[in-house]
Amino acid sequence: MEFLRVVELFPPLFPSRRKVDRIDFEEGVERFFQEAASLRGCSDVLLVADIKNPRVLKFSSLEAAALLKERLRAEAAPVLVVRDFNRPQLLSAALTAMSLGLSYVMLAWGDTYPAGSGATNVRDFKSLAEAVRETTLLRNRSSAATRLLAPVNVELLAAPRGVELAKGRLRAGAEFLLAQPPTTNLDVLDEHLGILRQAGLDGRVLLNVFPFKDLKDVKVCEVYFGWRLPKSLHRAARKGAQALFEAEKEVVMALRERGLPGVYLNARDTPGIVRRLLA
Repeated sequence: MEFLRVVELFPPLFPSRRKVDRIDFEEGVERFFQEAASLRGCSDVLLVADIKNPRVLKFSSLEAAALLKERLRAEAAPVLVVRDFNRPQLLSAALTAMSLGLSYVMLAWGDTYPAGSGATNVRDFKSLAEAVRETTLLRNRSSAATRLLAPVNVELLAAPRGVELAKGRLRAGAEFLLAQPPTTNLDVLDEHLGILRQAGLDGRVLLNVFPFKDLKDVKVCEVYFGWRLPKSLHRAARKGAQALFEAEKEVVMALRERGLPGVYLNARDTPGIVRRLLA
């Protein structure tokens, strides 16, 4: 069975309150391409993330994925955040991705914009499953080969409500669900696999490996993403970057050895670590 390696990276980002001239733009885009090029040989899909930060302007994930396919001949997939589009816009973006021959598109629900941020969510869809279903129907009508991805919180799968949400996204047409929070070591892997097997989802979920840098980084990510990370990760982080890397490498190797469908990694700004994890 194919072991699918999905590696997520950010598109070029620019501060919204600072002048961005042509040189800034070109340098940002070139850095993005260099990072993507360094990951091409160790990944099957480069997933171009979205970022919800009103203080940052981002290069379109759809345009960035299309450029990766054109310039690098890489399999690239955009993340389309459902609540940042109205219904015609989302379906148009998905159709554009299909027409460009992108092999995958990920649909994400999207967090709520904070009060006072100057931005609001769009609520044309009642659920992520509804958006996946309509995109699947569009794909079938257009005879495109594009496969759909969607997110899942693996910890919520311990409850029937979470299992139904996940299975609803799969029934709607998602090929795989990409998991968070990250699977940080072999003990957490056993826990996450137990949850997936109990739910009957171990063949349809790609567990997440996240390259943490140090203890401060672990704590920052807990706050930023709202993750409940295990104490064992904190202990590893106190030992240093090598201990973190070794635990993450063990997870990647175990996923392969145990016949799981693949792995989902975040490149962050550490493509070198991702290459070593997937070597």
